[in-house]
Amino acid sequence: MRYIVILESPLFVPYIKDLTTRAEDVICLIKKGSVLPAIPAHNIKIYHYDTCQKDTYLKLEVQSNDRVILHADTPEMTEEILAILLTVCDSVPIVVLSDFFPELPVIQKSTISYLPIKKLLWKAIEKEWLYILNRERTERIRTLTQSAENVLILTQHDPDPDALASGLALRALLGRNRATAPIGSFGKVTRSENLSMIRLLNIRYNMIAPKDLSAFAMIAMVDVQPPYFGDQLSRADIVFDHHPQPVSYEASFKDIRVKYGATSTILTEYLSANDIKLNQRLATALLYGIKTDTLMLGRNVNPADIEAFTSLYPLANHNLIRRMENPSLNPQDVSSFVKALKKQIIVDKTLFVHLGRVKQEDIIPRLADFCLQIEGADWSVISGLFQKNLVISLRNVGYVKSAGDIVRSIFNDSIIAGGHRTMAKAVMPTKAFMKSFGITSTKEIQERIIELFVKGLKEYIA
Repeated sequence: MRYIVILESPLFVPYIKDLTTRAEDVICLIKKGSVLPAIPAHNIKIYHYDTCQKDTYLKLEVQSNDRVILHADTPEMTEEILAILLTVCDSVPIVVLSDFFPELPVIQKSTISYLPIKKLLWKAIEKEWLYILNRERTERIRTLTQSAENVLILTQHDPDPDALASGLALRALLGRNRATAPIGSFGKVTRSENLSMIRLLNIRYNMIAPKDLSAFAMIAMVDVQPPYFGDQLSRADIVFDHHPQPVSYEASFKDIRVKYGATSTILTEYLSANDIKLNQRLATALLYGIKTDTLMLGRNVNPADIEAFTSLYPLANHNLIRRMENPSLNPQDVSSFVKALKKQIIVDKTLFVHLGRVKQEDIIPRLADFCLQIEGADWSVISGLFQKNLVISLRNVGYVKSAGDIVRSIFNDSIIAGGHRTMAKAVMPTKAFMKSFGITSTKEIQERIIELFVKGLKEYIA
């Protein structure tokens, strides 16, 4: 493929290499009298020509499989060069770079595209403002932590891929290691996908108790905020999250971006702004974190998530991600699925299943995801008893009201309930649930859950 770059001034010559990365040969035509800049690459030939002469393009034998980039000083000059080019070859693809839109007399043709330079510059400048802001914030958190012997990176009780990846990224941003910035949680990882991630990416994850917090000089949180922990936590120094802030609280540093689909996106931006090179392990973790929290960019997605995903994609190990995404179901899980589906109840397009006591908590959200495939279900509400808690997972098809808002409105307790638009979770001690809602037997739990959600959905959607 040959590129022909026509420049009335040498303004863009230093950038030709970037504009024509796929070209085998590049011919750059500069208006006579312009000062020749340094040639940016060996395959780029720069000539002084009269760019408004037909003979110039006849000698070049312009063909339809060439690519033309055109930048002229005036609308009139642009239109004149275009007309000449089209008389030589009316099917050659042309991109016109211009800074005088919409005054440019546009030649309407399927092979011609017009690209405002202002648009390109503003997009690049806006990105640089964000880079500067993220570098300033990085200096703040590095200053906060530089004298700390150790920094605990704390996640929610059952950390998901977004939390684990964000923990790895924050550690890299701080320039620390496993010993000086361990990733910890008050609960263990239960979902099989997340356990596979920990194993395949060799993520060292520590289960700790609230009493262990005194051993750490500072506490940083990723994908979670202090109110989630209730009285178990007395302080937080650094917080990165993309969930809504439930209540006011104090922290030395907070970066909460509710419009982002994943905390991994936020930390990816920080790493990029600071020119921190990502190894394959970290890129794989961050890509998987964004992928899972946005359901492959299909839920709660922001342009920033797409940009981060795109930058991480070529760096990640996709074979490992496939292995994480498809962990095997053991026979006990399959049996639980079958038994649960036999007891399904659908009320007003909401599918309810109560699993009773389960040995693995992750069976509850996995069944909630699966049940949305059942015809007639716009919502799935799956509940189960895990250890001493009642766990409820809520899912919807995506074009209805926010699942997170609904579960919070039903339980009126942001510490135990919350989530996103299409998914949410509520966790509370079984005894507390029974006492709050006047239940004397665990057999009544499903009936009360159905009553609460049917009423709550009607009130919220109305």
